[in-house]
Amino acid sequence: MADRTNTLEAFWGRVATIIAMSLLAVVSLMTGASGATVARTRTAPGGLGFYRPPGSLTHAAPGTVIWTEPFRAIPGARAWKVLYHSRAVDGRDIAVSGVVVAPTGTPPAGGRPVISWAHGTHGIADQCAPSRTARMVSLLPAIHEFITRGYVVVATDYEGLGTPGVHPYLVGDSEGRGVLDIVRAARHIRQADAGTRTIIYGHSQGGQAALFAGEIADSYAPDLHVLGVVAGAPVAEIGEMLPAGATIPDTLGFVVMGLIGAHAAYPDTNLTDVLTAHGLAQSAIVNTKCFDDVLTAFRQPVANVVAHNPADVPAFSQILAHDTAGNTQTAAPILVFQGLADNVVYKAFTDTYVKQACAIGDRVLYKTYSAIDHYHEVTASKTDALTWITNRIAGQPAPTTC
Repeated sequence: MADRTNTLEAFWGRVATIIAMSLLAVVSLMTGASGATVARTRTAPGGLGFYRPPGSLTHAAPGTVIWTEPFRAIPGARAWKVLYHSRAVDGRDIAVSGVVVAPTGTPPAGGRPVISWAHGTHGIADQCAPSRTARMVSLLPAIHEFITRGYVVVATDYEGLGTPGVHPYLVGDSEGRGVLDIVRAARHIRQADAGTRTIIYGHSQGGQAALFAGEIADSYAPDLHVLGVVAGAPVAEIGEMLPAGATIPDTLGFVVMGLIGAHAAYPDTNLTDVLTAHGLAQSAIVNTKCFDDVLTAFRQPVANVVAHNPADVPAFSQILAHDTAGNTQTAAPILVFQGLADNVVYKAFTDTYVKQACAIGDRVLYKTYSAIDHYHEVTASKTDALTWITNRIAGQPAPTTC
């Protein structure tokens, strides 16, 4: 009996070894050069079906890929459109879309550095999602330089922009999560060879997104090594900017989108507390038109649109205070750039953010550009931003103007 028992134990021991070795082989096949586990994903549906996650979507960790499809790249690179898991501000598992671009050359040990681009205002309607533009990759700032340097570039559409739900426009936590989670998604794409070293880079709305991604990175995405944050003309002082914008016809469109975005993230708020019946009815345009058309539609007397300034409505003023950057210290160094002729995000607002960020101990380099307006700041700052980013990736100490 003892011999039979020993024989069975030996047999099952060999079976266990074979199973363990097989599992190890599977894990090895699913692991890229960067060491990230590559997710097994579903086949993406064609057309706009790409943006609609399956009804049977299983809850998964932020950054887990739902599906990908090849996307038009630039010479020396390959690209994928990606649908990935993220988290809404209330903790719900949501699907967010974006694009991942990677060089075609041999990656370094540990994976390539990742630049996570956060775009400026495109609008709230699904058709405004940047990844719905076939030429998106070629339009990404400094894309040729980043690819030449061997960096992966990722660009989120943000929550609800292209995907189900309303885009929480100017809600910092939502934007920041999308910006960080697409870096995680890139690490699930074996051919991208993305590592954990990350630079966050954004302008305007994307400047706010970049600042919030930097503020929440340590707590929300401790698996990423954020080396720096670049924020151009950021919508940082939204607690001041939105109430001021609500008094000017030229900026009412931004305000309406901001209020709808806040309501999307915090549905207990009531839009009738801040918008007139006419303004609320006309706000339906944000579901079908992008930002230029929205701004044009709301260039009308303020009294037609605004019932009460959001600063005077406690529910909205509290949200605006929460979505104002500079209240939480950022571990990574920050580069802020600002055009002196910017009449969308005024220098005074950026000055206020920089002063506050320095006061709480952030390491900030603040650069301004004479005669540069809001729509030329990214181009004007390109050389300085590239130098600063390259130096952060190289591990050089970050300069500061604080």
